[in-house]
Amino acid sequence: MQDLHVGWHRRSRALGAVAATTLTLSAGAIGLAAQPAAAVADETAPASVALVGSLQDELGCSADWDPACDATELTDVDGDGTWEYTATVPAGAYEIKVALNDSWDTSYGKNGGADNIPLTLAGDAELTFTWNQDNHRIGLVSTDLTGDYTDADAALAAAPVRQGTAEQFYFVLTDRFANGDTSNDAGGLTGGRDITGLDPTDKGYYHGGDIQGLIDHLDYIQGLGTTAIWLTPSFTNQPVQGSGADASAGYHGYWITDFTSIDPHLGGNEALAQLRDALHARGMKLYLDIITNHTADLISYEEGTYSYVETADVPYTDAAGNVVDISALAGQEDFPTLDAATSFPYTPVRNGDVIPEVLNDVTLYHNRGDSTWTGESTTMGDFQGLDDLMTENPIVEQTFEDVYTAWMDFGVDGFRIDTVKHVNYEFWQAWTAAIDAHAEATNPDFFTFGEVYDADATVLSPHFWDG
Repeated sequence: MQDLHVGWHRRSRALGAVAATTLTLSAGAIGLAAQPAAAVADETAPASVALVGSLQDELGCSADWDPACDATELTDVDGDGTWEYTATVPAGAYEIKVALNDSWDTSYGKNGGADNIPLTLAGDAELTFTWNQDNHRIGLVSTDLTGDYTDADAALAAAPVRQGTAEQFYFVLTDRFANGDTSNDAGGLTGGRDITGLDPTDKGYYHGGDIQGLIDHLDYIQGLGTTAIWLTPSFTNQPVQGSGADASAGYHGYWITDFTSIDPHLGGNEALAQLRDALHARGMKLYLDIITNHTADLISYEEGTYSYVETADVPYTDAAGNVVDISALAGQEDFPTLDAATSFPYTPVRNGDVIPEVLNDVTLYHNRGDSTWTGESTTMGDFQGLDDLMTENPIVEQTFEDVYTAWMDFGVDGFRIDTVKHVNYEFWQAWTAAIDAHAEATNPDFFTFGEVYDADATVLSPHFWDG
């Protein structure tokens, strides 16, 4: 549902992606992760291809990074364009790439580009390095890997978690499903669509679907084999953002102003309680789509510009004027107190309130401008204008512990977590521990899963192991 974040925002950015490649060998296990890319064929085969890097002196070369060393040359024996070289490599941390024709005139590394590829070995290993002359990619095979998973591998790879995967989810954008109660179509507001957000003729506005519409059609939904309903974000939203041709409504649920209530357009908390009870009576479950990364666009900058400002260029300062690294201090009790007027690259101004009230403090937001979807801006930049919370601050983390354990006590059965990769790991480590502990005490079957909107395994995997 990444695209549903983009209705109207005060500014927009194109999404970008960065692929990374890391080779890791640990006690006989190896993993290679790389994003595929279109092949670019060489007109002629190179005269020679050498494995170069910080491991060459361990493999018989007189020096590292020597493209003319014969000891680490690859060969293309069958002429199919795939070059190979096999060697026993000692344990250690290295960087590698290939160089052509005994020189640095042409070389290839990560993703067929110029960057070196990290290679980490926990023990000595016999490895076969390959290089394809059409797509310029380096491959790696370990001949030490034999057989299937055994108990001896348990220290390296835990058995996969299967909790929650037995559910048959019905994922529903509530506003677009069915209108079961026309009295809530305008969300309790009075006026035209620029006030209420209601305009069933425009795909960018509320159409009138609500939770009662789901309740009315539970026979149909369950008849599909559904065991759990997963609602798009349902908390109270900013009804409309923007003006003129740039205006649209929060029918999608990502412009939250109150994390403690269900949007009146959908029927409010009472309607959700009725859906919960109806589902549980059928032996079905209720999942909420939740957000911790941002709120609605309720903060502007006095400067009137919103380009992202790197911390290397303008670092954060505490209220006393000392430079602070919030990433290094993430989650710590001595997290610094910041000053709205002096601590940020921009001067934040609040234009509307949020609930819980503590989140109205503008120093609990990053205030660095719009994300560029790369580097630090991935977790510190505004999500196309939506106000990015400073989740490194333990006040923010504790607030969301309180918010979402309350919804657990309300009786929902699980969460789908939005924008996971846009929040720092320390937040997830603390928050998920609290959610797990609360579930253990109240509902051991409570299940959470999250969205990391990326196809690159090197981006996905840290969220399994570190976050």
